[in-house]
Amino acid sequence: MIKTIMTILKKEMMSYFEGVSAWVILSVYILTSMFVTFFVGGFFSINNSGLFSFFYFQPYIMALLIPSITMRLWAEERKSGTLEFLLTQPISVLSVVIGKYLAAWLMSSIMLLLSIPLWIYLNIYFSADNLNIISGYTGCILITGSFCALGCLISSFCSSPAVSYLWGLIILFCLNVSDFSSIIEAMHLPQIIELRLHKMLSLSSHYYDLINGQVGLDNILYFILIIIICLWLNVMSIDYKKN
Repeated sequence: MIKTIMTILKKEMMSYFEGVSAWVILSVYILTSMFVTFFVGGFFSINNSGLFSFFYFQPYIMALLIPSITMRLWAEERKSGTLEFLLTQPISVLSVVIGKYLAAWLMSSIMLLLSIPLWIYLNIYFSADNLNIISGYTGCILITGSFCALGCLISSFCSSPAVSYLWGLIILFCLNVSDFSSIIEAMHLPQIIELRLHKMLSLSSHYYDLINGQVGLDNILYFILIIIICLWLNVMSIDYKKN
């Protein structure tokens, strides 16, 4: 299984860098991140010892770019007709799903690595809260992992990469801004329970806790649970097509 996962991972990573797509994604990421950090986030006008101006906008930037990383993972296989060939091979669906997912997560992690010079710059010229920054990067890695899992799942239901990108963009942006308030309020629960449900279900709440240095187990488990559920549904989706 490990050998299959590594083969799929290598194949998908090579496909990113064989063309220009990886370089375009990486360029757009670093330019967008630096623009919002310095000009929208007011890098020099607020206390940025924890790189708050950078981390605050990452969920929205990732929601824009991660669908472009995951859109072709399954949709392109269906469009080109290679999915049927892949599923007839003596390999488990789980290993293929994990291999494709890890390729997307690795690609998104490479994007994050491009921001390391900003961290170095902060340490040289300003006073940096490095523990808070490590917590912030932990939040970024977890949220990109969750978005990649969701993107892979969406791609498995689409027959066109363009459609996969559009649905991924919509769903990830909705997930960023939603706290499920209308659903929770419709349940007519006591206020204290409503507040706890808002906190428990809101992706942004867990992420902003992490970038503020609150590395709670509940915050980490929230993202891990999203990843596990999405990968499990991804396996079910492909298994259904295989059968």
